[in-house]
Amino acid sequence: MPRIVIVGAGSVMFTRQLLSSLFAHESLQNSEIVLEDLNPEILDRTLQLTRMMIAQHGLGAKVTATTDQRRALSGADFVVCAIQVGGLDAWRLDMDIPRKYGVIQEVGDTLGPGGIFRALRHIPPVLSILRDMEEVCPQALFINKANPLAPLVWAARKSSPIASIGLCYGVTYTVAQLAGYLGIGPWIEHPHSPDAWGKLMYSPVPDGVEFLFGGINHMSWILSLKHRGRDMYPEIRSLPDNPDVFQADGVRCEILRHFGYWSTENHWHFSDYVPYFRKNEESINRFLPRRWNLLDLERQVHAAGRNEIESQLSGRLPIAVRKNVLNAPIIINAMVSGKKVRVNANVPNNGLIANLPDDCIVEVPVYADGTGLHPVAVGALPRQCAALCSTNINVQGLVVEAALERRPEAAMHALSLDPVTATVCTLDQIRAMFDELRHAQRPWLDRWLH
Repeated sequence: MPRIVIVGAGSVMFTRQLLSSLFAHESLQNSEIVLEDLNPEILDRTLQLTRMMIAQHGLGAKVTATTDQRRALSGADFVVCAIQVGGLDAWRLDMDIPRKYGVIQEVGDTLGPGGIFRALRHIPPVLSILRDMEEVCPQALFINKANPLAPLVWAARKSSPIASIGLCYGVTYTVAQLAGYLGIGPWIEHPHSPDAWGKLMYSPVPDGVEFLFGGINHMSWILSLKHRGRDMYPEIRSLPDNPDVFQADGVRCEILRHFGYWSTENHWHFSDYVPYFRKNEESINRFLPRRWNLLDLERQVHAAGRNEIESQLSGRLPIAVRKNVLNAPIIINAMVSGKKVRVNANVPNNGLIANLPDDCIVEVPVYADGTGLHPVAVGALPRQCAALCSTNINVQGLVVEAALERRPEAAMHALSLDPVTATVCTLDQIRAMFDELRHAQRPWLDRWLH
């Protein structure tokens, strides 16, 4: 049976979701699960919850927990990375300091000042995990779930021979939501509350929907979508004329109207990656009349989750075993059972998307089976879509260079090229913001940055 290690398992809600879906696959119900986290107190809660899940469902899985990373990784077959360096405290700085300079981020976990500094915090510990894997589990698959997803996988692939991929449920969520807009599936609310967030996790793509996509994480493009053989793109292109859809998804409707294709991520998230919607409060209010502060939502989700977990640990609530939108259990099951599946994953380009750089990380269809992972080449993106992706890739590449070559100035260049930051700030303001961010985040940044 596979040995599956979760690094950052102190994130009890994510680990519960991951294991709930993992144990829903019969071939994985006898797995050896190893939970690892630096915080022994929260790690123990995850261990208790996992033991209760296994007992309630009569599974044959074994679970252990440790704060020793190297011990956890020894002999692993799969390593799932769910770390969050600095937690919500660092995330708050990612949001608050740029706001002083007029850079208002909705999420701040992928691009922008927040995404850049999150990458700088996370790349060193990811490399530490990979160095240990090279010695104690060199054949294991490293599955990154942490954001910013693409730069972490890019740094991993550039620095280590370990097989590494990045997984995000954004493509599945986007297609399921798009089906709802088209009336061929249920309407799916954006995750603006803990309840809506919970429902999102169980929003599969409806039967009869076939689609092709390609791009980068959080900016993949739906290139084609059919329902029972019928091309749905003519109807997709009319969605901006639907007032309900425009109210729910104004940013992506505007991108569709002017660039011709629908993109992944909800409209709040997408607005962090392009220069058109966050120039000032007026433009933000026009396209994003309802705000979405993911940091505050995360606090609400954590509070609601803590209450639910307390009820589960006390035995008042059962712990479900149920498939959800997470891709990691699907891939692990396919590789263990040999049953072929198609998922979306983030992998080195190497020609998979003809008009994006070979060394960047792209999000494409990937087949998984008993022989491994097999990415699908999707050809060239529409030129305008590739151009938008390139603005993000340029920032990602500089951040990776900054972390791997220990060059703070490359990180400053990345921030200077960020689409939203460059729309709002002068270069002098950007440098002042950069210096303030790196000073404030001393506790979590690698010492080279200072």
